[in-house]
Amino acid sequence: AAPPPSASACFCPLLSTSKYMDARSALVGAALGAAASVCVLRLLRPNSPPRGALRQHAPVDTAGVLATGKVAVIIGSGSGIGRCAALRCVALGMKVMLADIDVPDATSVQAECEAAGAPKGSVVVQRCDCRVEADVRAARDAAYAAFGAVHLLMNNAAMQSNNRCGPYEHPDRWKVILDTNLLGVYHGGLAFAPSMVEQAEPSVIVNTGSKQGITMPPGDTAYNVSKAGVKVLTEALQHQLRSTDGCRVNAFLLVPGCVNTMIRTRGDKWVEGAAFKPDRAKDEREYNGVVDRAYAAEKWRERGAWQPDQVIDELFGAIAAGTPFYVICADGETTRAMDDGRMQWAMDDLVFRRAPLSRWSEEYKAEYARVARGF
Repeated sequence: AAPPPSASACFCPLLSTSKYMDARSALVGAALGAAASVCVLRLLRPNSPPRGALRQHAPVDTAGVLATGKVAVIIGSGSGIGRCAALRCVALGMKVMLADIDVPDATSVQAECEAAGAPKGSVVVQRCDCRVEADVRAARDAAYAAFGAVHLLMNNAAMQSNNRCGPYEHPDRWKVILDTNLLGVYHGGLAFAPSMVEQAEPSVIVNTGSKQGITMPPGDTAYNVSKAGVKVLTEALQHQLRSTDGCRVNAFLLVPGCVNTMIRTRGDKWVEGAAFKPDRAKDEREYNGVVDRAYAAEKWRERGAWQPDQVIDELFGAIAAGTPFYVICADGETTRAMDDGRMQWAMDDLVFRRAPLSRWSEEYKAEYARVARGF
């Protein structure tokens, strides 16, 4: 019987000069065929640079961080993602410091944690304005005094103006957003990272970023800048930690999508002041005047939002595995393929020397729509 077609014939028919080819010829044919495929791709997109291998790894072994008796400090814990992180930590038997500028909110979460089974004294509340370095240092000192160690730090506090802070307006809003979202995260690392490295136990620092800090949709420039800064800061933090001899601390960038939290309502209250209409609030606690968490969750789910506990599923899964560093969350309206495509388009603005934010440009609108159909 005739032998099956050679491997090289599948990759490059021009190489199939003999009916019978040895293994070496097959490998050569395969390599040349693969190279030819790359050449074709480069011809189709001549400005596309070569890309590295698709792989991920855990640069610092932090197994066991999410375990009974370990300690979490959550800055920005009175609602949303921080609240759900606290409840999840309690379910795992961890001790928790709820650090938040809004003490009543944090105290409410403390009561939820205790109702869920947290022993008295295992969940403490600390008033902390992350914009103030002294407040964050005080939170660190209180955490170590209460629990003796910190194994999980979440820098999660944030503010936004809901698309009402452009590139050359509202300096007062710029200051609040940058001080909270970027300097607040910096203050967290500044206060806690050296102590966490020194304690020489598996530990993790999580900084909350945003997809807006990667794709940069126009409208809320200050928020985009702050979250882009968090990305850069967290990348540098992770690099320094993994480059430090004997360091057992890892870092992760949490990148949520559309999530049902309090941030939009708080942004509206802040920007609109006395003009804010409470019956228009749409957040995790109420929706258009209906004060009911379950109802609000369902309305947000209909709009494609994830619930905060889904974000925590992604984050804690990454922490347990030690990877990926970029914890980019999908949601009900955006798949991973769509996220990847949007991020690649944004980066290609640089690679192809296009107009910035070309996705929202009239010149590229039709092209983006055509390309996006493949996401």
